[in-house]
Amino acid sequence: MNEDTKHSNQKVHSFLRQHHMGILSTVNAEGAPWGSAVFYIADEDFKFYFVTRAGTLKYKNFEQSALAAITIANNESQTTVQASGTLSKVPLKDYGEVIFGKLMDARPQDDEHWIPPLTKIHEGDYVPLCLTPSKLQYANFKHRKADGIHADYIEKIIGN
Repeated sequence: MNEDTKHSNQKVHSFLRQHHMGILSTVNAEGAPWGSAVFYIADEDFKFYFVTRAGTLKYKNFEQSALAAITIANNESQTTVQASGTLSKVPLKDYGEVIFGKLMDARPQDDEHWIPPLTKIHEGDYVPLCLTPSKLQYANFKHRKADGIHADYIEKIIGN
């Protein structure tokens, strides 16, 4: 991995560690899109983990098509991360690690009383899912580059 790639990856990881809410986009069998706010955790390979109830529209869409996308945005910095790929169920043997490991690791360092939204959910059949991106890009529209209006503000991290 060259230094530019390493720097870009670190920048994206830093952004994802500071933002844990994103919009997951799924489609049903007829191709109708649906967006859902999800609390996620991203690992070092840019896989996005989250938990949903089996009866939700996003889960029903997942049962019909594993294709999905997630968008994380920060209005203040005018920065986004967008990823698309395939959803999969997290294997039962890894369930505890996702629920109690990855999601608890999201605790902000400066908030010792923070608890993940999982503690606020109501009854239902919950399923941990993982979005494995085949494409991921990072954009910072606030940062001005020397070539002005013709600058490319989008960095491709995974895929074309």
